[in-house]
Amino acid sequence: MVHYFTREWVKMGHEVTVFHLQARFPRPYYWISQMFQHQLNSKLGVRVPTQRPKDENYVVENVKVHRRAIKKFKPHTRYDRANIGCIVDQIKQACEENGIPDYFIGHWDNPCLDVLPALKEMYKRPTVVVFHDNEFRFEGRYGSGVVETLETIDVIGFRSKVARENFEEKYFKPKHSFICYSGVSEAFLSSGESFAKEYSGPVTKFIYVGSMIAQKHTNRLYDALCRAYPEGDFSVKYIGDGAETTKIRKNYNQKRLGKVEFAGRIPREKIIEHLKLADVFVMISESEILGLAYLEAMALGIIPIGSRNEGIDGIIVDGVNGFLCEAGNAEELASIMTKMRKMSREELNAMSAKAKRTAVAFSDYNVAKQYIEGIVNNESN
Repeated sequence: MVHYFTREWVKMGHEVTVFHLQARFPRPYYWISQMFQHQLNSKLGVRVPTQRPKDENYVVENVKVHRRAIKKFKPHTRYDRANIGCIVDQIKQACEENGIPDYFIGHWDNPCLDVLPALKEMYKRPTVVVFHDNEFRFEGRYGSGVVETLETIDVIGFRSKVARENFEEKYFKPKHSFICYSGVSEAFLSSGESFAKEYSGPVTKFIYVGSMIAQKHTNRLYDALCRAYPEGDFSVKYIGDGAETTKIRKNYNQKRLGKVEFAGRIPREKIIEHLKLADVFVMISESEILGLAYLEAMALGIIPIGSRNEGIDGIIVDGVNGFLCEAGNAEELASIMTKMRKMSREELNAMSAKAKRTAVAFSDYNVAKQYIEGIVNNESN
């Protein structure tokens, strides 16, 4: 995700250097990952690394990248001071060779809340950090002094309005902050331009794209469909893999309603053709910072149903360009589906058009530009 921002910044004429920092665990960690790769991926919904990362320098789409591995003994823990010091020294060397940047920008708290303050003290340049969570539990990693560390950051970015509200409620209102949305790729936007979604009757074809893990509530989606379509006149396609697939299969074998298809994990560019066949995109997950899949579906004019009070809330406006539902609430989701069944073709097509217009505003270029403006405008005030 970070690469798409930096790629657009380079196109705009900015000079960008990326330090891609990766944890390097003891070798037994990777042996275990290799042995139980499928089980871990299915359970966690992310690709567990099976190879130890190596230091390397490369260029991708004109973005200069320095990949650096940091020693770590246990996942989800703080890096020790010695290893952070080594990384800071390497960044310092890059600054001496290529010049000191105008801004030091970091994503995720770990290790950025250790690295950025050190760079700020060294070079007296503004620091920016973007957090990728809706909930914040920094104390477990950084202790009671984390607020002092957070206050040293000049600009804080959040991946959604909900995330910023949660941060402000728990800690403080940053003097300078901005929302760092994800962008829709040109592939989806150009497909949306050439594809005219036309609703000619009641909605019956649903689609989900994402990891098949518990927090996504994919089984609740099937439950809701069975409530809203008791005659079974619906279809749902799941794109993605994970442990929840087994639960849905069992649920389907018990109810035997509708048509359920599991497409598995497929390349992003091929998802477009699957989305074009759908009427509604559904993802009512919890702890969802900002599911890009919503916007990709909207780019094609597919009406979305997302989670209320999660990352997509505010981009999806309930009843305008889609619908919002309490995360994991099958009963409310069924009620929304029943409402959609009663909507006229004119209402559906009007909502589809608004969904598409929303997605266009979130192109890779637009969000990268807003990111830069969010930093510069905030820091200069």
